[in-house]
Amino acid sequence: MYHWILFFHVLSAIVWLGGSIYVEALLAAAGRGSDEGALVTVFRRVGTTNMRLFNLAGISAIVFGLWLVFISPGWEFEMIWIGVGILLATITVIIDLFYATPRTDRVEKMLDDPAQSDEAISRVIKQVVNAGHVRVGLLFVAFVFMIFKF
Repeated sequence: MYHWILFFHVLSAIVWLGGSIYVEALLAAAGRGSDEGALVTVFRRVGTTNMRLFNLAGISAIVFGLWLVFISPGWEFEMIWIGVGILLATITVIIDLFYATPRTDRVEKMLDDPAQSDEAISRVIKQVVNAGHVRVGLLFVAFVFMIFKF
């Protein structure tokens, strides 16, 4: 049973961090190009799908991680690497659920409203992108703590 829980924990973390890095790369490339509509196009393609995927992967990683601590002899919540991992993962899920997700939904509505200016849409997209930067940074630190068990 331990190996299956560990498998799903690692799989969730891979999807969460790997997907976040991939989306960051797509959005960075679109934002640096000369086509001003590229960022909106990429965001529209990956925003809603990845928002839901990252929320599910994040919650799954936390749940399976907690489960691993409960069933693994010698692992305690007082261990720094476990505490930091849970704390950073939880902060990241909160940022995604309560900051990035509502803004992604707002962008979707703004894109369907012809009265919205491109500047207003870009401003909200940049807020979501910045939340993605924070997500990747926090997840990377959590990943390092989990791998090296500081």
